[in-house]
Amino acid sequence: MFDSTLALMTTGYAWLPDRRRRSGGKPVRTRLLGKRTVAIHGPEAVRFFYDESHVHRHGALPAPVLDTLFGRGAVHTLDGPDHRVRKALFIALLKDRGGLRSLTGHLNARWESACEQWVHRGQVVLFEESSLLLTRAVCDWSGIPLADGVADETARDHIAMVDGFTSAGPRHMRARRARSRQEARIAELIEATRRGTHTAPDGSVLQTVAAHRDASGHPLDPHTAAVEVLNVIRPTVAVTWFLTFAAHALHRWPEHRKQLADGDASYARAFAHEVRRFYPFAPFVGGLAATDLHWDGQDIPAGSMVLLDLYGQNHDPRLWPDPYTFDPTRFLDREPDRDTLVPQGGGDPAAHHRCPGEDVTLTVLETLAPRLATLRYDVPDQDLSIPLGRIPTAPRSGFLMTSVQ
Repeated sequence: MFDSTLALMTTGYAWLPDRRRRSGGKPVRTRLLGKRTVAIHGPEAVRFFYDESHVHRHGALPAPVLDTLFGRGAVHTLDGPDHRVRKALFIALLKDRGGLRSLTGHLNARWESACEQWVHRGQVVLFEESSLLLTRAVCDWSGIPLADGVADETARDHIAMVDGFTSAGPRHMRARRARSRQEARIAELIEATRRGTHTAPDGSVLQTVAAHRDASGHPLDPHTAAVEVLNVIRPTVAVTWFLTFAAHALHRWPEHRKQLADGDASYARAFAHEVRRFYPFAPFVGGLAATDLHWDGQDIPAGSMVLLDLYGQNHDPRLWPDPYTFDPTRFLDREPDRDTLVPQGGGDPAAHHRCPGEDVTLTVLETLAPRLATLRYDVPDQDLSIPLGRIPTAPRSGFLMTSVQ
């Protein structure tokens, strides 16, 4: 069996859907990084994958991913009671409606401040500016102090962590250095908060993580606590990709702009869901077979890597009519099934490994996509292509805007 690591790195998002088509829709069998791998697809596969008696996460994430994207000791690496106790921390922080309303206030304030600056510039690269305003908003909300110079570096570091986790060479090294800097900085804040020499707002991410105790009743060590604070900040800054895609969608299909700009809340949510479905973000998620498994006529030996196809499922014509048509109305007045729309994974976020930050992603998009729709600007000639061979991908130009009003 050939190793597909190089093919994945060069083909990107198309790799797994192409392999699946060649397999006649059956599970894809291959090797990645030398490890036996089986890739599965579809809502039933989502339920199979998130059953901890089938697939576990401990030991599943390669060291380069831990050292860039998630961090050593992160909730993503845990199973069983350890995972449930740590996950409860994130559920409390990221799914609280009051907390999300507070985040909305910070997002609106930072958007207003950014727009005041944009109108005085000849041009604005939305990707870069979005990363900075999201960094400032989520750090405000999290109780993380940021001076202006620190804000710029922090935004660049969080983008680098996401941008470099699948790559080799300079992108990967930038991601490692970025994580080291931010882990050290947040660990110092955790220790200062515990000593009482830094006061974090009650209920803030910083205060809550500093006070959290694991399944054995012990506080998290400063490094692990820093990792988990970053696992709130980094994914929120990563909504930069989706916000830039939202601008891309409004440019390509301007008929969606008026309903968004009019403040139709149900349309804003539908638009947010469709941005997450239509545009490429995570290609798949992975875990290890906990025991010898059998799925869709295929044996999966214990210890094999199991991949759950996300990008392919979000574009499966059996699940989504006209999947390559951008159509927010498919989500009007109905919430998508949790195991069918899977841009950030599937399953129950309270019990499984599904990202608990999905509500944060939706909050950011529901808050800022309408504001983007009301903003007046020109879109000069530029390269707005989205290369599927690059993970993560974005419009090549970063979405350049001029004459912002």
